[in-house]
Amino acid sequence: MRPTVIADKQDRWLPAAMLVPLLVGIAVLVIAPLAWGLRISLTDSKMIGLGFRDGLTFKNYGSVLTDPDTWNAVWVTIVFSGGTVVGSVLLGIAAALVLDREFFGRGLVRVMVILPWAVPHVVAALVWQWMYNPDFGIVNYGLLLLPWVESTPKWLSDPQYALLAIILVNVWKTYPFAVLLLLAGLQTISDDLYEASAIDGAGPMRRFFDITVPGLRRVLAIVVLLLLIWSFGNFVFIFLMTQGGPAGATNALVVHIYFEAFRFFRAGSAFAMGSLLLAMSIILTSIYIMVSRGQEHD
Repeated sequence: MRPTVIADKQDRWLPAAMLVPLLVGIAVLVIAPLAWGLRISLTDSKMIGLGFRDGLTFKNYGSVLTDPDTWNAVWVTIVFSGGTVVGSVLLGIAAALVLDREFFGRGLVRVMVILPWAVPHVVAALVWQWMYNPDFGIVNYGLLLLPWVESTPKWLSDPQYALLAIILVNVWKTYPFAVLLLLAGLQTISDDLYEASAIDGAGPMRRFFDITVPGLRRVLAIVVLLLLIWSFGNFVFIFLMTQGGPAGATNALVVHIYFEAFRFFRAGSAFAMGSLLLAMSIILTSIYIMVSRGQEHD
């Protein structure tokens, strides 16, 4: 019986012991930097390394919340994230419905659809920057082939089109993720429902809204929330393609924080804005967790 007792003690402590490296890593790489950043956001520090020497103050949060540039960055972030989600979901649903059908070469088409997801962000940003070139870019060249187009925009240097251009790139990059999840969701919808609906005289649109959309409700909730979370922190496309310009048209909150910290060296206000971005991300993540748990109990 004694070896059994020893084995029981080992089984009892082994899971906790295996969690120790993970907890230490989280404490060192996540919790400590967050606490340090929060401490700096309550100081008048101009340099990141001097945060602990200054007195506490809430002036940074007041200046951030009353700064028009901050609210412009928040608005750009909302438009960028919303446009990405709407575009990716609509394009993802359309592609998933096509790929759910049997046709010659479907396997190859599925591979082609997933390719944008596999392209690194830096490579995608540089390629699209060249494609948007107003003089020899393929985007404007294709637009000029249309009979009703007489002039083409300067995508990345015109404030009217710059944000739209970045959104289109992000949609191209993220819609394959929506396709994967939505295609998996379509596989769970029984064909008997479509057959019964067709017998009752329902048309394609009626079957889509009465069967497909309700069947994809859970998957759509997860896709929307994940895309929102990822879009909020998207830095590479905006920084490499426009650096927040022109005239702040693409200056999303994450880019604004970067410039505040590493170009203007205002560490306190940068970490204050970072705290606001973290709060927004926590809210979205909490919604995602609640939706996931709710679906598990359904």
